[in-house]
Amino acid sequence: MFFPSNDLLVLTDLLKLNNISKDKICLVGSSTLSLIGIRDQDDIDIIIHSKCNQNLKGNYRYIERVNTPWSTLFSDDDIIEDPSLHILYSGYKFVIPELVYHKKIWHNRIKDKDDISQLYEYSKAHSEWDWGLIKHNLPNRSIIKRSLARFYDKYLHYKGILSNLSNYINLNDINSVYTIVPTNYLLSQQVLENSFIRYDVVVRYMAITSFYDKNDLISLYNKMQEKRKGSRFSNPWKFFKKLIVNIEREGLEHDQPILVNKDLHIVDGAHRLACALYFKEPFISVKINKGLLPSLFSLEWFRINGFTERELDLIENRKLDLFLSNHLYFEIVLWPPVFDFFDDIERLISKEYSIIEKNDYSNMKNFNEYVRNLYKIDDIKRWKVDMKINYMNMYAKNIRVIKINMPEPDFRQKSNGKYISSRVEDLKCKIRKEYSKKIDNYFHDVIVHIGDNYIHSSKTTNLL
Repeated sequence: MFFPSNDLLVLTDLLKLNNISKDKICLVGSSTLSLIGIRDQDDIDIIIHSKCNQNLKGNYRYIERVNTPWSTLFSDDDIIEDPSLHILYSGYKFVIPELVYHKKIWHNRIKDKDDISQLYEYSKAHSEWDWGLIKHNLPNRSIIKRSLARFYDKYLHYKGILSNLSNYINLNDINSVYTIVPTNYLLSQQVLENSFIRYDVVVRYMAITSFYDKNDLISLYNKMQEKRKGSRFSNPWKFFKKLIVNIEREGLEHDQPILVNKDLHIVDGAHRLACALYFKEPFISVKINKGLLPSLFSLEWFRINGFTERELDLIENRKLDLFLSNHLYFEIVLWPPVFDFFDDIERLISKEYSIIEKNDYSNMKNFNEYVRNLYKIDDIKRWKVDMKINYMNMYAKNIRVIKINMPEPDFRQKSNGKYISSRVEDLKCKIRKEYSKKIDNYFHDVIVHIGDNYIHSSKTTNLL
């Protein structure tokens, strides 16, 4: 449990000024939510014992004495006096979460919806939760009211989707013919039937590095241009050098978009994408024409056109480097409770997805901090993270981190408006189902963690 110490110091000052003892008050409302890790408190609401029935002195705007009685089930004096109705923390009393749940579900305001949901989930994970205190005093809404509530919840959900249409992962579905997308995301979309189809972008990228590093890999670019026979320039490399220098000096011009189809497959503009990747331009403009077919440059195209196995290996390795440096992978963390099964789980993963990289971390000194920071990216409630940590602390602090290539992640939008790969969800379910029965007293989500999307991948990698 945690509550901001500075807020408690300010509350202590207020009580001293008014000559009120700590044991004659109780913090209620969102203070309890903050204490148990559901969310930060909006302010500090307090109830005061009837024996201290005076007006509060002092200018403490975010500390407020609420109207009495705070609860419709128990008097303020009962909550303050009865140890079963409050939690003691740092010498202060906080009303139990059951009474916060009861009050919020009766109010049932829009702003209470998430708190009610989180408290209900909290109740299922904590055996000390006492439904007997409140279950006979909860509202029994009519079918009509429940239907209206469901309708309104759906309205809010779809309103959230519409407000998030600018999120790049949903660009496949938009009707706009011109937009801006993250450069790394456009690269990730060059996949068809689980195979990368734009190795020509990789060869162009290699030509740019050769231009600056002064090595002989430009020959791969010239060989590719000769075989494809589609350039409108008699000397494609001369044109490309001019483009490289211009973008280095002036930056990428967004009024010259890359032409793509409805799946964001490139139709024209591979040179500009290669430059954007090399110069680390975060965004690139695209023009969407849904009726166009993509240009296909698979690794097999290069093989058919006379590229040697050594050249193919060079191109493939550079493609992997590009995906790694642009965080176009999913990072999997195997947790300490399945340490004995790390190799088995890795083999299970490798049956479906290629493993780009893996690392073992033994006896992590900053394990708890790492776990908290990892789940902070996912916006997981603090109380849930604390329960995971408490369980995993029974084991040696050993983890395995695996990066996998997932060519077609199949993103969907979550209820919070953010995006998650459906295939990531399926993989997590498969691993949990297989190994949850192999560890003692299994607790949810202490086997594996996988980031939801590429943004998560970049953030989780930086933690290590």
